[in-house]
Amino acid sequence: MIKVMSKIQLIGSKGLLGEVIKALHELGIVHIESIPSRISLEDTYLKREPIEREKALLKERLEKVLGRLKGIYMLLPAAKAEEMVEGIIPVLLADITSNAFLDKVDSLEQEVRGLHAERAGLSEEISSIERYEKILKGIAPLVAKLKGINSFETMGITIDRAKEDIIPLLETEISRITEDKYQLFVKDIDKDIVGVVITYPKKYDAKIKALISSEAISEIKLPERYAEMTLFDALKNMVRRREDVPALVSDIDNKLNALSEKWYKTLERLMGLLRDTIDELKALAYCAHTRFTFVIVGWIPKEKFNILSSTVSNRFGDRVIVREIQVREDEIDLIPVYIKNPKLLRPFEIFLRVLPPPKYGSVDPTPYLALFFPTFFGLILGDIGYGIILFFLSLYLKKLYKTKEYISNLASIFVISSLFAIVFGILFGEFFGDLGERLGLLHPIIFDRLKAMKVFLLLSIGIGLGHVTLGLMLAIVNYIHRGKGKEALAKASMLILLFTLIIILAVLAEYLPKEMITPSVLVMLAAFIILTLLEGIIGPLEVLKSIGNILSYARIMAIGTASVALAMVANKLGGLTGNVILGILIAGLIHTINIFLGILSPSIQSLRLHYVEFFSKFYQTGGRRYEPFKKTGK
Repeated sequence: MIKVMSKIQLIGSKGLLGEVIKALHELGIVHIESIPSRISLEDTYLKREPIEREKALLKERLEKVLGRLKGIYMLLPAAKAEEMVEGIIPVLLADITSNAFLDKVDSLEQEVRGLHAERAGLSEEISSIERYEKILKGIAPLVAKLKGINSFETMGITIDRAKEDIIPLLETEISRITEDKYQLFVKDIDKDIVGVVITYPKKYDAKIKALISSEAISEIKLPERYAEMTLFDALKNMVRRREDVPALVSDIDNKLNALSEKWYKTLERLMGLLRDTIDELKALAYCAHTRFTFVIVGWIPKEKFNILSSTVSNRFGDRVIVREIQVREDEIDLIPVYIKNPKLLRPFEIFLRVLPPPKYGSVDPTPYLALFFPTFFGLILGDIGYGIILFFLSLYLKKLYKTKEYISNLASIFVISSLFAIVFGILFGEFFGDLGERLGLLHPIIFDRLKAMKVFLLLSIGIGLGHVTLGLMLAIVNYIHRGKGKEALAKASMLILLFTLIIILAVLAEYLPKEMITPSVLVMLAAFIILTLLEGIIGPLEVLKSIGNILSYARIMAIGTASVALAMVANKLGGLTGNVILGILIAGLIHTINIFLGILSPSIQSLRLHYVEFFSKFYQTGGRRYEPFKKTGK
């Protein structure tokens, strides 16, 4: 739910400002608001002044140190908790900004960056060796034949197979230049490249290279490390080097891991300390003061006001006053939004993080997500076997990623959703499709989804009607709560118009008695007139859009039925093989695909029904997130 917020004001002696900021930082519950440049407080004018020059310089220096530490931290491999060694952390800012500490940072940074540069060089060298080795191995036998001819020059070139027709023309030109004093060897390197080795007297070297260059042919230029070697010697050294490099890379990785064990946690905590100090220096700019007094304005959950009041009173006595001040009408939309739900519902809050926060005073949709998302998911998946697999898979992921909040919350959602899938699987009589029924263990309790598709469709649309109606009712509550009677009446008229349209359609389809049509038409006309007066032609069009939204819930039936059909296909194909092992393999493969689709499709469609069909009726964006001023480090 969206918690009620209080606007608070702290007033105290200017000399205590730094200590009060630190106290609020440690408490971590006040959302500090920036004060306008000039405000009036009981006939006394206060102004917001820039941070003192000394503190501004300190902030700038700390930000630079933080940037350097972050750069080193990002280059170190993440150390496991059990491998970390507790480092010595300076407790004074003077220590962190001292030349001795900065020298230590310089030394560590040079060492880490040097190791990474060395590792990158080795990786590049391996890539270069792999690229050249294939070519050199192809032409090595040709080069070996020419070994020892000191007065001759040897050149290796590669030609794309698509251009190999150029080789006879090239040979003719070489023969002309060297006066027929040459040898040319051709070797297939692979399906795309042809290798050519040419040997000729050294005095023709410049002309041959000019020819090769003019024909846009790639000469085999060795990496700098092997530039002075012959092709044959280069190949031998490359092979030897390739065997040595992995050990060198492993040695560098070991050194980086050793540095990580020593520094990773220390850097983490140092960065936290620096961030907190920088935040405190930034917070000074949010405050207003006179020559002797400071004022801090902020927001706090109403339920935590007593905690703030008692903390400040215990620490500063009557030297600092905390008071709750009245919120002006023009400030309502500026109140930060603090959403806090019971532990069971909290994981579903991750689905709201992709949306802008709702306005203060509106409805928190988390409880409705927590109810309807697993319901829609279970209706679509609706299989005991798939539900059990998803349940244990989600529990495993929750345990594996318990330190990663997002994945852990997502796993919790799927644990709950899998239980709904199991319950609906029992009601539909499905265990890996019709396997339970084939074994005589299960039978549908409410209906068979494949045989009663019309019933399933009506159920899905009925759920859609209820869901969209709930959205409109929440919109009415939203507007009433915010004192917007006109908008609330418009939504009520829209809801009445929607229901009368549905009643008329039901009468025409002979689902309801004909006597209901006259009063329904009269109520519909009245609602139409009121809605048109309040919102113009857009209002009735929104009703038609809502009918479309309701029909969208038919996707619950469509995707659920497709999942059942695929499960039955898996069982049928497995049974047709005539071989138990092969049948299990085929059925297992199709069921695995179906499980994957059974997790992905219900999740996407359930979220779509909430974001598009449900939230569009009442969810009001434009709020500000509650961001308390709290420490990130220790």
